[in-house]
Order: sequence, then structure tokens, then C-alpha cells
Amino acid sequence: MSLRAGFRNLWFWLFLITTAFQVFRGSFVDTLIFGAGTLMVFLSAANLLNHVQLEKPHLNKYAIYTTVLVIVLALSLVPRHTPLQAVIVLAILPLALRFAWYSDRGPKDRADLRIARARTVWAAGAVSLLLWEFTANILGQFDNNLHSFPTLSVLIDPLLDNLIGQTVFVVLWLIVGIGFLRLWRKP
Repeated sequence: MSLRAGFRNLWFWLFLITTAFQVFRGSFVDTLIFGAGTLMVFLSAANLLNHVQLEKPHLNKYAIYTTVLVIVLALSLVPRHTPLQAVIVLAILPLALRFAWYSDRGPKDRADLRIARARTVWAAGAVSLLLWEFTANILGQFDNNLHSFPTLSVLIDPLLDNLIGQTVFVVLWLIVGIGFLRLWRKP
């Protein structure tokens, strides 16, 4: 156990800043989500979760298809920004964490130059989006006008205000999540 290691972890600080940002925004549900993420990252980095030895889960494809269908229906048919949608997202969170949080043991392949470049491009894109969101949100809060400094959500909200747009977004969101978690891979 090392609390110092928890405080030295970059992800802890990124999650903590994002949680504080959600408090500043007044977004209760996002504060809960990022607050829980901050706590889990800290506990993991401080080696306080070493007793949790979960193996990487492997599901058959029909279980994945069924889960995706239920989530798509639930998040597409429930109106956006409602308490029911918040409850559904919070209910999905433990399921997502179970697939993302496992003991990653064993030798790792060294990234070749192509993979290293791709990581750099993804990291640069992620940092750019993060800076856009933080800057636009803070300036929008001070200006009291979300359209002078639009966040990504303000820009894409019109596309999501109908059933088709909302369904397409949920499907893409789940496909990206499943891809990042590599749930399609065989054990």
C-alpha cells in the first residue's frame, strides 16, 4: 500500500480535475461518475485493490449482442437528460467496469513503430478534445452563453434530438467501447 503512489498517478489527477470540473458545471450525475472513477483510480494506483484478482471476462457473442440490444433500446427510447436515463447510465457503469477492470498479467508485446505512431495520434486527438471541452465549458459558464463557446455536446445535441440520431449515437458508443475493451477477441 502506498498512498504516495496514488497521488503520483497522472490518471488520478486527470480524473480529479475532471470531477472538480463537473462540480463547477453543476452536473450531479457526471460528478458521481467521475468521482467514483477518481476513487477507483486512486485506490488502484495506491495498490489498495491488489486483493481484487479478476480475470479478463470472456463472453460468447450472443451475450454481447443481447446486452447491446437491451442497452440500445433502453438509451434510445428513454428521453435524453432525464432522471431515468441517468439511472440507466449509472446501472451500466458497474457492467462496464467489470469488463475494463481485471488483473492484466503476463508479457506484453512491444509496440512497433506503426502502433507507436497511432498511439501518439490518438493521444494528441484526445488532448485536443479535452482542451476544447475544458476551454469552451469554462468560457461558456462565465459568458452564460453555451453557443458563444460551444462544447462538443452543444455541437452534436441537435443530431441527437431525434430517435434515429440517438440510436446511431448509442450504437457507435457501444461499438467503440466494445472495441476498446476487446470483447470480440477469443480467449
